[in-house]
Amino acid sequence: MRYLFKYLNQNKPKLREFDPTTIQRIKEGAYLVKVISETEVTARKCDFYSGNCTDQEIAKFFNNQAEKLKKAKNLLQEYYESMTKE
Repeated sequence: MRYLFKYLNQNKPKLREFDPTTIQRIKEGAYLVKVISETEVTARKCDFYSGNCTDQEIAKFFNNQAEKLKKAKNLLQEYYESMTKE
């Protein structure tokens, strides 16, 4: 019976074990994707709030924050792309 299972499992692809650095890079990539997504959503919310503000000073504040968040998102995106090219 044991030989039967060995024979049946020969054709299945073997699971690859990752070394600790690869596991860390996978986790870092997943975390970066999450942070990039959240930063983009927050920037869009700031744009939305700045459009709805009646006070110009508050609208300017939200615009500045949206620009900073967009720059941060672009920086994180570039880092993520450079990390995945390696």
